[in-house]
Amino acid sequence: MREIVTRTEKLSYTDDGIVKCIALPDILMGLDEAKENIEAVKSIANGKIVPVLVDITQSKGATKEARAYLASAEVAKVQSACGLLISSSLSQLIGNFFLGLNKTKFPVKLFKDEAKAIEWLKTFL
Repeated sequence: MREIVTRTEKLSYTDDGIVKCIALPDILMGLDEAKENIEAVKSIANGKIVPVLVDITQSKGATKEARAYLASAEVAKVQSACGLLISSSLSQLIGNFFLGLNKTKFPVKLFKDEAKAIEWLKTFL
């Protein structure tokens, strides 16, 4: 399994062909960090369009600019789908806020169960 650590996330390429991103604790992601994370997804997946699992359970969220970028057509050239792993009311609020304000160019779904998220993401391989 390959790994990359950015300023805001730890990313790994799983044997399933999914990129798993774990948001580092207590960090608010800005636009520069969002771009760095997407570049890391591109790098770790060798330029393939892949489904991405993002664990936001410890995240403080993302700025408006970062959220807009992460929902963009540019990011759709990198990821085929995005599963957001949540656990708390705060992470659910962050996830719903992202989904409500940003119309993505790819499927996005919230999950509390990582196994269910991975099964859903496998349909986008």
